[in-house]
Amino acid sequence: MLAGADGLHKPFQHPAEDELTDVDKIAAGLAKAPMAFNTPPPITIDDTATVELRVGPNQTPEEVKKAITYPGTIQVHEVRISNRMQADISGDKAVLSITSLDPDIQAVSGQSPTNWRWLIKPLKEGKHTVAVKLYALVKIDGTPTPLKIASYDGTIVVTVTTRQQVEAFVKQNWQWLWTMIFVPAGGLWWKYRTKKEPFNDS
Repeated sequence: MLAGADGLHKPFQHPAEDELTDVDKIAAGLAKAPMAFNTPPPITIDDTATVELRVGPNQTPEEVKKAITYPGTIQVHEVRISNRMQADISGDKAVLSITSLDPDIQAVSGQSPTNWRWLIKPLKEGKHTVAVKLYALVKIDGTPTPLKIASYDGTIVVTVTTRQQVEAFVKQNWQWLWTMIFVPAGGLWWKYRTKKEPFNDS
């Protein structure tokens, strides 16, 4: 028998409360507060959208929700908070350009709300998934470490209008259009003009 093999068959025992890891103890000791963020409504390929995430330790969930002024569907959740927190939004860089408008890491006050904003510029049409993540920055063995508090998935819908489709086609195919349409049309116009106004040698 392999050494220690008999230990593989021992039933799992849940640790007692005093045996919780430092991470569990720190997470359990964090205060709670309402958090809200908006998922933008459908936008066109030429538009931009702003996502705001707000934490309000001294506000009610309804007050935090009303403080989000950017358009879209607003989600409200109760989350654990610390005095330093990090928030970010991630998505496929090939279809969305995301720019932070506020520092990713911020100090969180117990008296006033803290907010993060991101500017989103679509690069392609379609339904694009983004992930909103919130971290509490806590000390583990004396080292500041991000502790994931929450993660939410959202969808940003990007559409293309008929005008934008035409403009994109012209931009991508201008050389073909010039060769096949504009040059022959110019030749016909010149031929018509020379026939209409014959050269007179005076």
